[in-house]
Amino acid sequence: MLKKLIIPFIIFALAIAFFKLMIATKEQSPEIIINEHVWRVEQGRVEKQSLAPVVTLYGKVESSELLNSAAPAASQVVAVLVKEGESVDKGQLMLSLDPGDFEPTVMQAQAKVKELAALIKSDQLRHENNLKSLKNEKKLLRLSEKALARAVKVKKQNLGSVSETEQAMQLVEKQRLSYNQMQFSVNEHHIRQEQLEARLMQADADLNKTQLALKRSQIVAPFTGMVAKVNVAQGDRVNANEKLLSFYSTEHLEIRAKLPMKLLAEIQQSLTQGTPMEGEASNGSWAAAIRLNRLSGEAQASGVNAIFSIVTESTRFRIGAIVVLRLQRPVRDNMIKVPYQAMYGSDRLYQIKDNRLQAVKVKTIGEHLQQNPGAHPQEAELLIESDALKSGDIILTTHLPNAYTGLKVDAFFKDTGKETDKESLKGKDNKNVTESIN
Repeated sequence: MLKKLIIPFIIFALAIAFFKLMIATKEQSPEIIINEHVWRVEQGRVEKQSLAPVVTLYGKVESSELLNSAAPAASQVVAVLVKEGESVDKGQLMLSLDPGDFEPTVMQAQAKVKELAALIKSDQLRHENNLKSLKNEKKLLRLSEKALARAVKVKKQNLGSVSETEQAMQLVEKQRLSYNQMQFSVNEHHIRQEQLEARLMQADADLNKTQLALKRSQIVAPFTGMVAKVNVAQGDRVNANEKLLSFYSTEHLEIRAKLPMKLLAEIQQSLTQGTPMEGEASNGSWAAAIRLNRLSGEAQASGVNAIFSIVTESTRFRIGAIVVLRLQRPVRDNMIKVPYQAMYGSDRLYQIKDNRLQAVKVKTIGEHLQQNPGAHPQEAELLIESDALKSGDIILTTHLPNAYTGLKVDAFFKDTGKETDKESLKGKDNKNVTESIN
């Protein structure tokens, strides 16, 4: 019985001993080392300077002198002497409508004017004759009144009859009626004259209108410029107010661009001080100097329209073209130039300290352009300002999609490390640079 109880204990003890032996003789695994990837990046040095920021805008070319010529009346086009895009000198005939459609109405208006002028002269002569007749009527009235007085006196002396007295009274009344009618005709003269003169003025206006329509049937360039579009061809029949052609002055081209609201106060101050901002407009093929002329009288939520005058090379632009404007702002102190790829968003870049990145908040002011006379700007850079950066600080100029504060980097300056260390970089591209993290 005791033997049966001891055997299981012996087996259990042997199993424990074997398990401890297995643990003691277990092969040891190597220590796991976590490797950190080091990014090979370019770096730049901060240098605070006094620079003039440049603001980039997009504008549309317009003209302050744009002629949209329309037909003054229904007519037929007899000649089209210009083509779209053709330069035209001041006073040059561009398009002609049929004068035969306008001359009859001019003659009718002239006849109406002559008729009314003759009526005015006739009424003046009638008035002069009425004045003379009025004097005669007045004399006749006095004579009839004297005859009536004698008839009454004779009747009172019982020397005349009643019928004679009544006849004298009737003659006086008739003569007074005739005198009053003549007096009314004389008094009415100035009213008739005003009516006739008003009708004559209307006839003159109609005549001027028809003569102006005849003149406008010949489309003449009012200034030197360029034909934007021709809407009709020779032989076309056009209606009144139908558009014939568009023509604009190449000497008065302007560019309309929308300004951000944050620049409005600065630009208004420059205009008030009489020192409007200047800059450059480019359409991709050439550039021209521009100057801020005025601001639009109406603002929108997105900004205010600014109108720029083209100082040079205005004839090279066409209305409706979209151009890039680079507006020069006043010089500011403590500006820092950084490449576009150094910025993350609009207000952040990374400073490099002890080979690790550290995010820094900055404020974007504008661009900086290296101006070359007669050429386009080269390699635009951003101008920023930040109290957290000082001259001599090192910043990241390579754009890393996964950049964050604390990221390990192996930085070099573009002008030195990228060329001299090309072979070592080639090897590092295929093998991570690592170090142990304890």
